[in-house]
Amino acid sequence: MRKVVSSHEVAHLFNGQNQSTATTQTRNFYFNGTRIYSYGSHFCIARFVDHNTLLFTERGYSNTTAKHIAITRSATSNRDKIYCAYPDGGHEANFDYWITDAERIGQSLIKARKPAKYISELEHVKYRAEKYASYFNIEIPARLKSILDVTSAYQYMDHASSVAEFNKQEARRKAREQAKAHAKQLKDWRAFKVSNIYGRIEYDYLRVTDTDFETSQRVKIPVNIGLRLYKTIRTLKPGDAFLSYQVKDITDTFIQIGCHKIAFKEIDNAVSKVTQLV
Repeated sequence: MRKVVSSHEVAHLFNGQNQSTATTQTRNFYFNGTRIYSYGSHFCIARFVDHNTLLFTERGYSNTTAKHIAITRSATSNRDKIYCAYPDGGHEANFDYWITDAERIGQSLIKARKPAKYISELEHVKYRAEKYASYFNIEIPARLKSILDVTSAYQYMDHASSVAEFNKQEARRKAREQAKAHAKQLKDWRAFKVSNIYGRIEYDYLRVTDTDFETSQRVKIPVNIGLRLYKTIRTLKPGDAFLSYQVKDITDTFIQIGCHKIAFKEIDNAVSKVTQLV
């Protein structure tokens, strides 16, 4: 069994599936089992999903990879092919690729003097997406389906308007979820249940221990040094230094020192707690 062969032999051996692997001498075109690759596992050209059916990439790449694709397509001419972007990827990645492609075509359709070309391109995407979905017995995502049903520039503009509104609503939903999660994390942090807060929505926070002011980014400043800073903090200017940190910005409502952005209200509350403890 030869494992180092010519490019054409790699493709034919892959199609025959009578041995588990083969590669070119330069190792830039090879197969392992049911998958054949160009230049590495990041670019799968095709994958057997049953004894006579291949998922086959519709992506392009370098000139050499284009040759590998053409050689593989020719060597597997006796197999049924289902085209998609990522033969060894998941359904979501493949549908996302078609959504991006269809949106690109739709944008061209709006500007086109001769829209038939772009309607034809959308029909081509639709054919591939439907064949893929049918094989795996899965639904085409609603967003992709709505684009692929477009037959005119006016329909695409209606679709684009609907997508824009959906994206606004989705952004608001995600912002609400983020705010809710952040509020819980802040509550746990203030109760000393967690050591820091991952990501901030706008400001960092302060809490007080017996010895330190502690920020939500886990920086600790001894209370005596923090109180000394507090006496002059509102007189600082951008460029001034405090310990190893530099003032980047200061307003009536907040100060930004290093990577920390802290509201003066937060600072006042923290200092007030210290004076209560003393």
